[in-house]
Amino acid sequence: MSNKISMELAGVDELIKQIEELGRKGASIENKALKQAGEMMADEIKKETPVDTGRLRDSIEVSHIKQMKKQGKYVYVGTDLPYGWMIEFGTWKMNAYPFMAIAYEANKDKAQKIIIEEMRKGLGL
Repeated sequence: MSNKISMELAGVDELIKQIEELGRKGASIENKALKQAGEMMADEIKKETPVDTGRLRDSIEVSHIKQMKKQGKYVYVGTDLPYGWMIEFGTWKMNAYPFMAIAYEANKDKAQKIIIEEMRKGLGL
């Protein structure tokens, strides 16, 4: 089980509609906006990641752009290290330390603003 957060383009329907009308250029704008928001979120998660060896913190990364028909485009931000979810959710021997949830909740509005700003900039608005 991997430990990742999904970033979606939610609440920006009108901008998405304008971008989709631009075709490939619009897709490029959308992708850049998602990647930038994902990179910001990865940086913030790294700040919250508990550090012993630094391996977990250093494993936090942003996926390539992914797309699902109903959900639209998104990126995953997180780690594939097997113990990442143990730290996030805890085990029967260890209390949870939800470092990813903490960073996500503190920065989700900032991520959405980055997405909106980058899409507007790309559209020349």
